[in-house]
Amino acid sequence: MKRIKQKYLIISLSLSCFLQANELENHFNIIFDNEKINLNQCISEEGLLSDKKIETTCKVSEKAKRAFYILEDKKNLTLYDMLPEFSKYEKVSNRKLQYPSTMQRQNKMGYVILNFDIDKDGNTNNISVVESMCGNMHSPFALYKPCSGFNKVAIGFLKRSEYKPATFNGKSIVTKNAKHRMRFILDGSELKIKSSNHIKKYKRVLNLIEERDFNSASEIALENKKYENEFLFELARMHFMQANYLEAISYLDEFLLNIENNQDEIPESMLIGAVSIMIESLYNLQNYEKIIKLSKSTDEYLKNNEAFEEILAISYLYIGASYVSLNNLETGLFYLTKSKRMSKNEGQIKYIENFINNVTNYL
Repeated sequence: MKRIKQKYLIISLSLSCFLQANELENHFNIIFDNEKINLNQCISEEGLLSDKKIETTCKVSEKAKRAFYILEDKKNLTLYDMLPEFSKYEKVSNRKLQYPSTMQRQNKMGYVILNFDIDKDGNTNNISVVESMCGNMHSPFALYKPCSGFNKVAIGFLKRSEYKPATFNGKSIVTKNAKHRMRFILDGSELKIKSSNHIKKYKRVLNLIEERDFNSASEIALENKKYENEFLFELARMHFMQANYLEAISYLDEFLLNIENNQDEIPESMLIGAVSIMIESLYNLQNYEKIIKLSKSTDEYLKNNEAFEEILAISYLYIGASYVSLNNLETGLFYLTKSKRMSKNEGQIKYIENFINNVTNYL
């Protein structure tokens, strides 16, 4: 009898999860369909017909993009996905993008967004720069500034690129105002503590943290933080481990300010650790607005580098939970779904699934 009850409990829980997943899917299907109707209405009001529809100034909404991601697990919803009679252009040449030597010598990284047309034969023309920015592409905290050092190489590369043209009902068409983002990223920094004496002290701090002797570790880190930024990061990490969230954030702010002012090279893994500590600390302090502000730069970072997705999965859980706490359930579910798909940890995935199911009840 006990086994039968357990069996029925498992069936009931499975059925409940299935119904909630169905409810989530139905909700976002409705959103996606409505956004598609709105887009077509916008195109219709412009008076564009047949193959000219693709030249619309109407934009695919963020709501549509997020619904599409939840439903289809695809990140980049475009106008071509919304207009089934069209197929998107595809890049067919496979040339390597050369790094400008001047920018490489200056240790500069950044990106260039180009606007261009593609003719019926797949050739590019009318190329212009939309945006050109420099900043640390390895950092989720990067502050980007306008620069032009990558423009010449980016334009030259696109001029030599070949495309399979877009089609309308199977026939090649001209594409106007296509966009392409080119990223210029140098190899990530390794730990670069200059003095051998400081290296010994840094290793000593790491050993003491592992032994959870935070007082001794803090004493050494405080003495040396003016020499090397890495000691500031370890001070933040220690306070975080002891649930001293305000102190952790304070040391991280100092750490990041020094990096920005001194253009220090910091290992990417350490910068990712700083994001994780910052977001979780802010969540524990219920500072949801600041988490949401930080999420924009984290999203931008992941466009350039997916290697740290798994590490940032828990941060995206906190971002999603922050939106939910501010009663923005749909955006919260987008980030929670993202967190679940980024994670490789079965326990984490199960926890996030339960969270998603609970939020779905309030849609």
